[in-house]
Amino acid sequence: MTESDPLDAFRIADTARFIVHCPIRYDDLDPNRHVNHARYLGYLEECRLALRRQLNTDLALPESLGWAVGALSIQYRRALLYPAIARVEAQPISVGRTSFSLGYGVFDDQGCAAVASTRSVCLDETGRPTPLPVRLAEWLRARLAG
Repeated sequence: MTESDPLDAFRIADTARFIVHCPIRYDDLDPNRHVNHARYLGYLEECRLALRRQLNTDLALPESLGWAVGALSIQYRRALLYPAIARVEAQPISVGRTSFSLGYGVFDDQGCAAVASTRSVCLDETGRPTPLPVRLAEWLRARLAG
């Protein structure tokens, strides 16, 4: 029996996820006139950082807490075109002791353009891995996909 890909669920939009809208700029295009593959990573970053800002405020997380991306995976489904707005949706897909993973769906008016995941490691003020703050771990676990 094969395991299902945890990113399969991110191929379908879900308004219950954390959502950020990123305008696609002309500068995002490559010579083929579609969004350059590397620009998708910037859209994921915008979403991840917006979520971090919200959680830092809502959960009163320590300012010294870092979230370093330890791994990133992206599956391109089709091209994003200009002009448009990329809608990036994020939701936790796993929570560990010092790290957590987020799944993402990248959409435009035509549907899903990419799915992705990041694994972030929490770091203390010295840059060493540190356990997730209890409030953060609880928030992430309460919103796990699937």
